[in-house]
Amino acid sequence: MPRAIALLLQVAELKLLASKQGVAAIETKEDKLMLTRNNDYITLAGKFPRLTKEDPKARLSEIKKLMLAL
Repeated sequence: MPRAIALLLQVAELKLLASKQGVAAIETKEDKLMLTRNNDYITLAGKFPRLTKEDPKARLSEIKKLMLAL
């Protein structure tokens, strides 16, 4: 499967997971993951979770793991 298709499927999976978790928006700014639920940002210990991966596929997997931990 082409890489672009695989990434698109990962994004679709994240959207489904977000819907199940009540997350209305997923944003990244630099290495910060900013999730919005009920018009409020979701933080861990008062801070935005940090992303460590640079590769898009690895980064999407990292976002999925963080969302599953909610």
